[in-house]
Amino acid sequence: MDPVRSAFGRLIPDRICCRNNQKGGEDASMTFISIVITTYHRPEQIARAIKCAECQTAPHEIIVVDDNGRDTPEQQATAEQILPFSERVSYLVNEANHGPSYSRNRGLEQARGDYITFLDDDDEIAPEKLEAQAALLDQKGPEYSSCYCSFTKYLAGGKRFLNAEKTEGEVYPYILGRMLYVGSGSNLLVRTGILKDAGGYEESMRKFEDYEMMGRILKHHRLAYLDQNLLTIHYEVREKAPTYQELVSYDQLYFDKIRAELDQLPEREQKGILQMEALERWRYALPRKETADAWSYLNHCGVTPALFFRYLCYCADRAIGKKSYGFKTF
Repeated sequence: MDPVRSAFGRLIPDRICCRNNQKGGEDASMTFISIVITTYHRPEQIARAIKCAECQTAPHEIIVVDDNGRDTPEQQATAEQILPFSERVSYLVNEANHGPSYSRNRGLEQARGDYITFLDDDDEIAPEKLEAQAALLDQKGPEYSSCYCSFTKYLAGGKRFLNAEKTEGEVYPYILGRMLYVGSGSNLLVRTGILKDAGGYEESMRKFEDYEMMGRILKHHRLAYLDQNLLTIHYEVREKAPTYQELVSYDQLYFDKIRAELDQLPEREQKGILQMEALERWRYALPRKETADAWSYLNHCGVTPALFFRYLCYCADRAIGKKSYGFKTF
């Protein structure tokens, strides 16, 4: 394999003699981090993800969970790409495709780190990302369960968006309402013990599973923001976008999962979260020409003309300014 240049302008070597991948030894006093890389149908991306993980400056372990299904062509191609790293990577293969949440939970079961991160196989992280996030969480104390950082996102056609989300602290209702945008599950660094105590990821979900998990841990903890751009998200290589009906079904499953928590919130926040769902559903519908149902749902959730106009301004600001951030209804 030839060397790869990362999105951060650094040359990633093919083979790395990494002194940071063992718990103990000369780095025993430093925070130890588990890096779980889940992969599915992207064998051509996995080597870059592993190299990004190996370049991390914090002591770490790397766990790859292959969700292609044992002995499928994609699993065999992935195994071939992982072979050069086999002495430094734990490679777990699912017997069949079970989805990202199942794969992340397999990695979580194996994790020995003080902190854990879940790196998507098509994303890139800067070498100092995890060390900087862990240092911030150590500084802020145990009431902070997790940390995200600034990021760059690439869409199809080479469109480049920069993060403009900086919300932190007590963010629980914003997370439940999917109003705080961290870009990708790859962005989060989480205290491993807290995530294990919370039960990991909900395995029945294939979309919004990050928000559902974050809601459970941030109900009792705070979220930290690191104002450094240390993540590159590659949406341009991801699979075909879901249909409107599929997105609505994902929405319904998500709200079924959080219904009990939603009912405990103040009425103002409950209403704002349902309005946010309606606005996002309208945004799904517009490019897919399914707006009749979406308009009806806006009315059902009590979206006022003033709120709808504010949301349109938000969408325009994101598109024109090439920014990534969440919309808040309250």
